[in-house]
Amino acid sequence: MNIIILRLRYSLKLSQNDMALVLGISRSTLVRIERGEISPKANIIKKLSILSGKEISYFYHSEDKHIKKTQNIITENNIDNELLSLLINKIEEGIISDIYDKKTL
Repeated sequence: MNIIILRLRYSLKLSQNDMALVLGISRSTLVRIERGEISPKANIIKKLSILSGKEISYFYHSEDKHIKKTQNIITENNIDNELLSLLINKIEEGIISDIYDKKTL
């Protein structure tokens, strides 16, 4: 659920402060929700549903399609932990580089 909420915030181009304000919660509570440390209460899910135009059940899917697809790719291609770590590091480096490049423009 936390990934769904995080993606929703990104798609709406809201900061954590703005999203928390819209939901009527503190930023620290939103951070804990996005990290998966706590689950949002029903009233927050209802607000997310209204905000996104999605059914409430959308937020209760136990499996994210991107996670499942990634797991399938890893399994089908016999990717070991060492190669997976290398790939993750390269992706993170690219993301950090992109962020840095955008700030320096």
